[in-house]
Amino acid sequence: MSPPPLASNRQTVTGIRMDNHQFTTQVALEFHRRVAAIIAAVQAGMGDNGVHELLGYATDFAVGEARGRQTLVLKSRHHSSCVHLQWETILGDGPADRQLVDDAIQSAINDLVRRS
Repeated sequence: MSPPPLASNRQTVTGIRMDNHQFTTQVALEFHRRVAAIIAAVQAGMGDNGVHELLGYATDFAVGEARGRQTLVLKSRHHSSCVHLQWETILGDGPADRQLVDDAIQSAINDLVRRS
C-alpha cells in the first residue's frame, strides 16, 4: 500500500533560511519528516513494482547560511539512487516544489526498480 500524498502531512515552513534566524527545532523536525516521507514513498513504490527489499539510505545535508542542495542516497540490495533537492524545495508547499519532489521520488523508484 502506498503512503498518503506528501502534501497531506505538511506544516507550512516555507522561506526558512539559516541566515534569517528563523531556523528552529520545529523546522528541523519538519525537514526530517519530509525526508522520511520521501524514503517511505520510494520504499512503497518499489514494493508496488515487485521489488521487496528493505531500502537503505544515507544523507548529506548541506550546512551553512542558506543550506542549499540536500542529497539523499537510497540503496537497495545491489543498487543505489541519489535524490538531490534544494532545502527550500523540500520544505516548499507550492505546486512547483511539490512537482520537483514527486519527480525525484519517481526517478528514484524507476532507478531502483529497473536495476533490481
